[in-house]
Amino acid sequence: MEEKYIGHVNSETKEIQSLKEHLENVRYLAEKNCPLELFRYIAQVTALIHDMGKTRQEFQDYMNDILEHGEYAIRHQIDHSSAGGLLIEDMSKFRSISSLIGTAIYAHHGLQDCIDMESGAGLAEKRRVKETDYEEIKNRYFQIVDKKELHDLLVQANRDWQKIYQHVKEVVGDTQSSCVDKEFYLGMYERFLLSILIDSDWSDTASMMNGEMLPERMSAEETLRIWECMLTHYRNYMDDMKQHGTYSPLNCYREEISDRCYEASQERKGRYRLTVPTGAGKTLSSLRFALNRAVKEKKQHIFYISPYNSVLEQNADEIRKAVGNESYILEHHCNIVNEDAVQEVIYKNLTDNWDCPLIATTAVQLLNTLFSGDKSCIRRMYSLCNSIIVFDEVQAIPAKCTELFNLAVNFLTEFCNTTVVLCSATQPSLASLPQNNLMECREMADRSETYAEAFRRVGIEDKTDLVPGGMLLDDLKDFTREAFRNYKQVLVIVNTKKLALELYESLKQEDLEECALFHLSTNMCPANREDMLTEIKGVLHDRKKPVICVSTQLVEAGIDFSFGCVIRSLAGLDSIVQAAGRCNRHKERKMGIVYIVKMAADLERIGRMKEMTAAQDACKSFLLQFHNQPDDFQNTPDSKTAVKQYYRLYYQKLGSQITQYPCSQTETSLVELLGKNEAGVRQYARHHDGQQPAFLLRQAFQTAGKEFEVISEDGKVSVVAPYNEEARALIAELETGKKGLAEQKQILRKLQRYTVSISPTMKEKLRNALYQVGDTGVLVLNDMYYNQETGVQENPTQGFLDF
Repeated sequence: MEEKYIGHVNSETKEIQSLKEHLENVRYLAEKNCPLELFRYIAQVTALIHDMGKTRQEFQDYMNDILEHGEYAIRHQIDHSSAGGLLIEDMSKFRSISSLIGTAIYAHHGLQDCIDMESGAGLAEKRRVKETDYEEIKNRYFQIVDKKELHDLLVQANRDWQKIYQHVKEVVGDTQSSCVDKEFYLGMYERFLLSILIDSDWSDTASMMNGEMLPERMSAEETLRIWECMLTHYRNYMDDMKQHGTYSPLNCYREEISDRCYEASQERKGRYRLTVPTGAGKTLSSLRFALNRAVKEKKQHIFYISPYNSVLEQNADEIRKAVGNESYILEHHCNIVNEDAVQEVIYKNLTDNWDCPLIATTAVQLLNTLFSGDKSCIRRMYSLCNSIIVFDEVQAIPAKCTELFNLAVNFLTEFCNTTVVLCSATQPSLASLPQNNLMECREMADRSETYAEAFRRVGIEDKTDLVPGGMLLDDLKDFTREAFRNYKQVLVIVNTKKLALELYESLKQEDLEECALFHLSTNMCPANREDMLTEIKGVLHDRKKPVICVSTQLVEAGIDFSFGCVIRSLAGLDSIVQAAGRCNRHKERKMGIVYIVKMAADLERIGRMKEMTAAQDACKSFLLQFHNQPDDFQNTPDSKTAVKQYYRLYYQKLGSQITQYPCSQTETSLVELLGKNEAGVRQYARHHDGQQPAFLLRQAFQTAGKEFEVISEDGKVSVVAPYNEEARALIAELETGKKGLAEQKQILRKLQRYTVSISPTMKEKLRNALYQVGDTGVLVLNDMYYNQETGVQENPTQGFLDF
């Protein structure tokens, strides 16, 4: 009888996995891998019921069809999630636990809205109408699953859930109302449960299809041994650096900051800030904190999060050197390419669920894991629990994600046994919003003003009133030339790619005394930018060699080069301070200089960029305050007090409509959809004679998941630039059409280094210069429309005959 119902069939080998075996395997993995002890019975019940609907005769007929016809069997989409959700509702008299488990079961093949945003129907209500064979499915299911055992598990699961629910209410009750959203936290618990279910389900299915044993995650004891080995290597590494380094006051301050991080690691708080200036060694200091805390509390993972791939690669390399064994470090971002096919499979398996002790990844990957509707992102979410997460350059989190980020950090630290460290030289005031604030953080290096003064390498001068109404192109060119005469090595950072190109082309026409002139923007592919940065660093190495670099803000964070003077077009104060980090970086001079200039509105045209205009307005307001009362800000516009005041003005000008992640299609926000979802509740009441929903979860998970996008593409199109011989060779390989799917994916991964995102308007202008490679969907740019100095260009290089 146990083998009566089929769970999976391998269409190639015709191997069968019984439904009973699949349910038991998923239960085993869910219980074993669940990082929260109070969630283990809940995870087991969810796992045991999730595929109950596969006992349906229609599904069994489909399995037998695959057995008979293999890959030629006609594919069917057969609902097998509704029955399990309905069973938990029938078995449990506790609506709270049945809503939690039922929603996860309904959603394990795709997120669902708990209330239909159009019809107002509840999720279980819709599924009950849809499921017509429920009684037969239930009778068959209890032929392979012991009903009493399931009932006993459910009773224990409910007891645990009541403890969790009570804890949520206590946290909400103990904190100011501006910090909490109970419904949001309950929704995050739902995503956590779904994450465990998806990972366990997919892991067992993959093992069966590949003829492999069930995967075994690293035990707590093994992980602890790894942390201890890493910590030993780290100590030796730092001792060696100290022994072979030279004494300097700055190194003494770096050591002091590191000691403060160690002291904090011995506490039991969950949220920390590390506010130190550029060059103060925050990567290694925060790593010291993370390793010591991981040993002390037996954490499962350490995550190092960076907003930019370039910074991530640079710091991941530093982390590898500090901790030793590379096999326990996973670097997860789009630039990773493995030449070896076996290594590529291993890498994919590790990135599927972050089954590695130390993970270095991007803020985009992290935020997608928390909020995206993509099931592969949801799958990784539970790995964030019982971990340490270090956010570098936290000020770069997009403004629209601010409140989602705050609530997620609160959830992870209050309910998931996770420690979070927020690193920045310009800490955003995440606890100063009207609502949904970050809960209290402990400052690790509390002498931040002392450190700022010790590491001060530049002065910041406000030149925004130099030209009434703002600078025109010639004004900026003349200002750049004057700075060049005085400093010889000048970096100009502007807010738009268009202005960067115009200034670069204008400066090319000038006699600049054998000056090396460079341009950087995202119109250039990543490989081109990397090569350009290497060339720029080479020129800068000779301090006597004159150089001007015109760039967009892509160079502001983490790029290790140093100019004598930086000219920054008016932006947020955080951007200006970050730009200052590219000036006199290694104290080559006594003091460098950063000039803030203001461009004429018609020249930059950023009116549609709400975050940028709010940042400019806030900075203008702050600079006015600074000029009137400099003593209030320690006489420097980059003091801790100054940054705090800037952020107060910035969030004021942004308004909560932006920081709550506004929806593009409806008059609501993602914070609302993932929390109380009042729009959905109103729709429910409208279709249920004014009654309020009686079920626990009301969130619009599916709607929010589809809407969420960390960096808005706004219809942008990716095109491949034939930048060099490697790019052209990869394009030619793809054009042969003889590559298998795995080989195609490998080529596409490699081509990411040669890919540029262009606007729909640019695509239309380039329509005769783009062609698609076969049925891959890949668009390739004609090489006459790519300039290695400036990237994608609207017009072909001179001498080209239009085709």
